[in-house]
Amino acid sequence: MNPTPDARTSRPSGWRGRVAFHALGCKANQEEMECLTSRLVESGFEVVPFGEVADWTFVNTCTVTSAADSDSRQWVRRAAKAKEAGGTLVVTGCMAQRDPAALAGIDGVDWVVGNAEKPNLHGWVTGAQSLPATMAFEGRDSCTRVLVGDEPTLRGFAEYGHAIDGRRTRATLKVQDGCDEHCTFCVIPKVRGRSRSRPLAECREQARVLVESGYHEIALTGINTALWGRDFAAPSDLSELLTGLLEVEGLERIRLNSLEPQYVTDEWLDLLASSSRFCRHLHLPLQSGSDRVLKRMNRRYRTEDYRRVVEEAVRRMPDLAVGADVMIGFPGETEDEFGEMVSYLSSLPLAYLHVFTYSPRPDTSSLQMGEPIDTETRKSRSRELRRLSDQFRRRHAERSLDSLQTVIPEGATEDGWQGLTGNYLRVSFPWTETESPGTQVREVNIVGFDERGRVRGRLVS
Repeated sequence: MNPTPDARTSRPSGWRGRVAFHALGCKANQEEMECLTSRLVESGFEVVPFGEVADWTFVNTCTVTSAADSDSRQWVRRAAKAKEAGGTLVVTGCMAQRDPAALAGIDGVDWVVGNAEKPNLHGWVTGAQSLPATMAFEGRDSCTRVLVGDEPTLRGFAEYGHAIDGRRTRATLKVQDGCDEHCTFCVIPKVRGRSRSRPLAECREQARVLVESGYHEIALTGINTALWGRDFAAPSDLSELLTGLLEVEGLERIRLNSLEPQYVTDEWLDLLASSSRFCRHLHLPLQSGSDRVLKRMNRRYRTEDYRRVVEEAVRRMPDLAVGADVMIGFPGETEDEFGEMVSYLSSLPLAYLHVFTYSPRPDTSSLQMGEPIDTETRKSRSRELRRLSDQFRRRHAERSLDSLQTVIPEGATEDGWQGLTGNYLRVSFPWTETESPGTQVREVNIVGFDERGRVRGRLVS
């Protein structure tokens, strides 16, 4: 229940101070901050925009690339400059887990908190839990609390409180954390730990809380969502989770993220195709279209395996949007191998690409595979794949012409409203009424798109 105003103080009774948040990187990081935000609001705190004066400021860092490290440090310094005298700056997340000393050395940082300790933040901030002993680094300022354990595996999932801003239309629900894949380029298993699944009953309860708070779509996420249930004492798989979430009353759309292709089964695809409540959208990381590069990356599938999954998914759901992560510049990537990737990608029914550049990461075996590709070559290859992605997006929009899609209105445009369809089209539609179209799932007919790829639609319900 939200606190009620107190006329003597012009603050709600039970008001405990201002909090500000910023999450870098993946959707899992964002979800963790959303959970903490909602629980602190429920406990009497007021959320203010990041950069404004706050009693507590939280930065959830990322370390997946060197650029992510740099961005994390910049956001921490920005928070330190804005911090109110007596306020507390808390830095957590994957860079905090990997290199806590680097973040503890930034002036103004008060706490550095590891990933396994992150679920305790609400209790520590509210005083419901006692802080553990500080883990110190030789030669660093003892004023900073460093709460980072050697074991990064999550021991519990953060929960949502009920006091969420229901004006948003899409919530993220983390159902899994950690990764057991150990790709040669990736540091995530070292900073997120082993795969761990949120129990089904907890997933359903958190989904119910989100629906009651006004959300109409929930995006399921994790570091490798496809691993859900495999770590249980009685192993399960994603189909049980998806079936269970269909039973949550009022949950109108379910969107999937971060599915490693080698785990996708025909059973999953049949289940997704069986209900219109599942968004026609899958994101399947690929990384490379060359089998030789995939082998050096220690990816556990090959190009024909990936092709089968994509083509089977689109066969069952013809309006499906399939997106792929692709990496350029992996050590030793030749012109022939890059050419294989371009040819392979061009042959797949993809809707878009997320293009990444290889970044050397500490303690990964790819560091012993030679020097990264030179900067100009990486930039040229990246531009080529981004142009290919633009072609895919246009093709996906063309395939969707004259189709009926579900959309949740998200915001006003110059001549109407816009929102994201279930099959991952950002569509605008006319709206002349004085009142907003609301945030319920609506049906829209895709009627066209312009030279910039902007999709136009017409509400039919």
